[in-house]
Amino acid sequence: MTEDDTRDGFPAEADGWSTLAEGWAERWGGVSAPARRALLSACAIGPGTRVLDVGCGSGEFLAELVAAGAQAIGVDSSSAMVALAARHGEAREADATALPFADDTFDVVTAVTVLHLADDLDAAVREGARVLRPGGLLGVAEWADTGRNDLAVIEQALEAAFNPPADEDRPEPGRAPAEAGPSHPSALDLAVEAAGFRPVSRGTVEVQLRAAGPDDLAATVLLGEDEATIADLSDVIARAAEPFRRTDGGYDLRSTFRWRVDARR
Repeated sequence: MTEDDTRDGFPAEADGWSTLAEGWAERWGGVSAPARRALLSACAIGPGTRVLDVGCGSGEFLAELVAAGAQAIGVDSSSAMVALAARHGEAREADATALPFADDTFDVVTAVTVLHLADDLDAAVREGARVLRPGGLLGVAEWADTGRNDLAVIEQALEAAFNPPADEDRPEPGRAPAEAGPSHPSALDLAVEAAGFRPVSRGTVEVQLRAAGPDDLAATVLLGEDEATIADLSDVIARAAEPFRRTDGGYDLRSTFRWRVDARR
C-alpha cells in the first residue's frame, strides 16, 4: 500500500473508483476537510470566484465551494463519483489531462489528493495552467511525506504480515517512521515550475480518520478488499492501531496533509 497507487490501496483506475464511490464518500470523504479549508482561505475563494475542482470525488469540496458563493464546477474521471458530486453542484466527467474548458476560464483550480494519480502529472498541471486566467491560482493538497502519520503504523503492520522483517529491522511498536530529512524537489514541484507557476503560499494541516471500532477500522483501511481479506487482516490492524484507540473502543488516527498555492504567471 503506497502513495503511488493512492492511500491504502485504493485503485487508481476510474472504473475501480466507481465501484468504491459510495464507500469512499462515507469513510474517507471527510478526512481532507482541514486541507480543503486551508485552500479556501489561502486562495481567497468567495462569492463569484470561478473555481474548478479537479478530481472532485464525491463532491465534499464542491459543496464547500458552493457554500462559499463560488461559481464552482467539479470534474472527475469516475462516472460514479461524478454522480455523487452532482448532488452538491455542477459536476462533469473528465480527465485531469484533458479538461473540457476554454483557456483562461477560471480564477482558481483546486486538486485535493488527486494529482499523484494522474497518468501524466506534467500534462495535468499544464491543463490546470491552461484553464486558469493569468494570475489565477492553483491550490493543491496531498498526503505529506513527512509529519505525523498514524496510518503509516497500520501500513507497516500489514506489510509485515505479508513480508515479516528481520529482527533488526522491526520498528518500535506503535511508532510511525521517522521523518525524512531534506529532499530534492518533488515531481509536483518540477511540474508546477515547468508549467510557469510562481509560489504563493505553503502549509501543512493535521487531518483525522475516526472509526467506531475494529471492524469499522478494518473496513475503512481495506476499502475495496473482499470480506474474507478484511476478516483475515482485522486483528493485524487492531493490534497496530491500539495506541490510537479511544476509551469507548473507537479509534482516532491523525496524519498530515501538505497544501500549496501557486499563481499562473
